[in-house]
Parts: sequence; structure tokens; C-alpha cells
Amino acid sequence: MPTAYLPPVGYMAYLQLAIEVQIEIHETFQKQTWRNRCRIAGSNGPLNLTIPVEKPLGNHTPTSQVLVSRHSDWQRQHWKSIVSAYSKSAFFMYYGDVFEPFYTQKSDEPLIEWNARLLEVICKAIKIENKTSPTNSFVKNMEGFWDLRYSLSPKKKDFLSVESKFEQYFQIFSDKNGFLPNLSIIDTLFHLGPDTAYYMQNCGQVLLDNVKVH
Repeated sequence: MPTAYLPPVGYMAYLQLAIEVQIEIHETFQKQTWRNRCRIAGSNGPLNLTIPVEKPLGNHTPTSQVLVSRHSDWQRQHWKSIVSAYSKSAFFMYYGDVFEPFYTQKSDEPLIEWNARLLEVICKAIKIENKTSPTNSFVKNMEGFWDLRYSLSPKKKDFLSVESKFEQYFQIFSDKNGFLPNLSIIDTLFHLGPDTAYYMQNCGQVLLDNVKVH
């Protein structure tokens, strides 16, 4: 799987299903993907939050060497958007303090480390095992693994073909925007709280059923 910033529900459902997950860090960094982008439910519909990054080797920079940028106020802006979107959700008061520290201190660490630290916090909040480890080298054909490195992407026209079948739950702005599937896992966590792990099990079954059909 690719590294991901506040991953979407489908990503986390795959992680929960797996016995082992390798996070690809030796690929050439892919732009406009979940690697440095997440999607939340804003008052006017889906809202993308993108981490500005620095690529020391330009467009040929491996994901492992991509840095979180220190040259913009993106952390404050992201947190402001998250608070605006979820401050009235049922479990924001309970989980908000878990995430706020990531947005109050400047960071110039590698993107993969930023994402890994966030993923660890997410897994602890949901109370699921973090089964991830980084790849040792780039392998084009991952034999023995289910290769999701490039299929888990907002650029895929059909990326919601399966995820749109996920069970709906109440979202703060659903009366205005309808249900928005496969948003960042924080959307589910802030709305469902302790039931998030159970919800992802159901999403995982949807993913498995889709594999059986195909």
C-alpha cells in the first residue's frame, strides 16, 4: 500500500483485513494522491486537505525522501478546517486532542514519518493493530501480495466504485450534502467513535465480496 495522510476509510479497511502490510517508500513520489492528501466533509461538500511537500531530487524523488514543507502555514489551516468540519460531531471532544498536537508544531520530517506517526495514533484510537512496515526496496511486481500501491488513489475514476457500497452513517452535513463515502478515517472516528472498528469490519466484507465477484 502507499503511505497515506489521514487515510480514507477503504484504506483502513484493507489494513484491518490484512495479516501484513508493506508501505511502499521506494517508489518515485506520486503527485495528487492520498500520499499527501486527505478528504473530509466540509459544510459545502468534500474538502481536500493537501500537505505541501519538498522534493530534494525534483520529480525523481523517492517517496522516502519527500519532506513535509515548513514554508507555509498549512498545519494551522488544516486544523482550522478539521475543527470547522467536526467540532459539532459526537466524538470530536473525545478524539480531537489526539490529533491537535500534529498541527501545533512545525515539522520538516519526511512525509512517510509524519504519516506513520498519524497512522499509529489512528490505530490506537480505533483499537486495531498497526500491521504496517516499510518496504526494503522497490519491486515492480509484488508476488504474494495484494498490490494496492496505485489503485488506492483519488485520481482513479472508479475509486468509489466499491467504496460507494459502504454502509452509510450520520454525518454532520449529510442533510445538506448527502452521505459522502470513503472520506478520511477521521470522519468516521469523529462520528462513530468506538464503533469505528466494527464499521470497518463491515467495509472490509464489502471489499472481500467485490473480490469474489471479480
